[in-house]
Amino acid sequence: MNNRLEALLNLYKKDPNDPFLLYGIALEYMSAKNYSEAEKYFKTLLQQDPEYVPAYMQFARLKENQDEVDDAKNLYKQGIVAAKRTGDYHAAKEMEEFLDELE
Repeated sequence: MNNRLEALLNLYKKDPNDPFLLYGIALEYMSAKNYSEAEKYFKTLLQQDPEYVPAYMQFARLKENQDEVDDAKNLYKQGIVAAKRTGDYHAAKEMEEFLDELE
């Protein structure tokens, strides 16, 4: 386990409802190619904060890396809806482009 991940996990123990920590932990696991742990934290994050738009994109990318294209497409679609709902049209457009590449 790298020092950054260890630090994030320690902070998470103190504040398990912080979406930024959940996102950071998921990304650290993703970069370490520990996809099962990354998925666990992405799922927790999106359950706690379904408006956390960047999580949809990164979770979808993780699913693409695992050749789970249908799951990736669904995550992009959910992320596009969340992005538009929150006014993040740049993220919505970016996810639409990724989605188009998969279809």
